[in-house]
Amino acid sequence: MLVCHCKGVPCRVIKDCVRQGADDAEAVGRRCGAGTGCGGCKPLLAKLVERERSASVASPAQPAA
Repeated sequence: MLVCHCKGVPCRVIKDCVRQGADDAEAVGRRCGAGTGCGGCKPLLAKLVERERSASVASPAQPAA
């Protein structure tokens, strides 16, 4: 699903940014550009970031063996 139409950023890229340490919509924007155009995607972007952060806390990555 395309989240940011101005910059062509899909949902999977948003999730990857959060997994790599972006902790809010502004940090995601700095990494991939989402939310830095017209701003129409900012509410959805913020929800996706929060959802992904919650999912990451609920199921932390398994340590490498």
